[in-house]
Amino acid sequence: MQFKELAAYRVRRVAESILDMAEELFAHHLEIRVLDWRILAKLADAPGSISTEISRDILLTPVQSGRSLLKLRELNLVAAVPDPDDGRATRYTLTKSGRAAYEAGMKIVLEVQAFALRDLSAIETVALNDLLDRLISSTAYSSADIDHLSHTLFGDKRNRA
Repeated sequence: MQFKELAAYRVRRVAESILDMAEELFAHHLEIRVLDWRILAKLADAPGSISTEISRDILLTPVQSGRSLLKLRELNLVAAVPDPDDGRATRYTLTKSGRAAYEAGMKIVLEVQAFALRDLSAIETVALNDLLDRLISSTAYSSADIDHLSHTLFGDKRNRA
């Protein structure tokens, strides 16, 4: 089997193509990255989130979310206020401009998705979404799964480089 025939490669290739198109539109129209917009989307759903919640929920590293939050604050798209219960924490909310950027970004995301799926029928789109849901579920793993696969692949030997 060729590397480019692997399902993981093909899924990543599709995702990167979609993301690249979205990135170009975000840069051109909103002057932010998709990664920054993901924070706006999180705050639209959960105003008052702290940075660790944002990082966890949208799969960013703390450094990525910290840089994006700083940029979004500089652009006046998010506001930061100290947590009244924990003075060490900062809570973030969308500003009026941030809400507008979130909504414009949502239009971009939906249009890019529609473009990517344009050759699929409605039935194929539903089937694809079902398959993706199942794939997301089946690719969740634990350390026990890693141990099991390691044993299956290499027996009791550990690769010590």
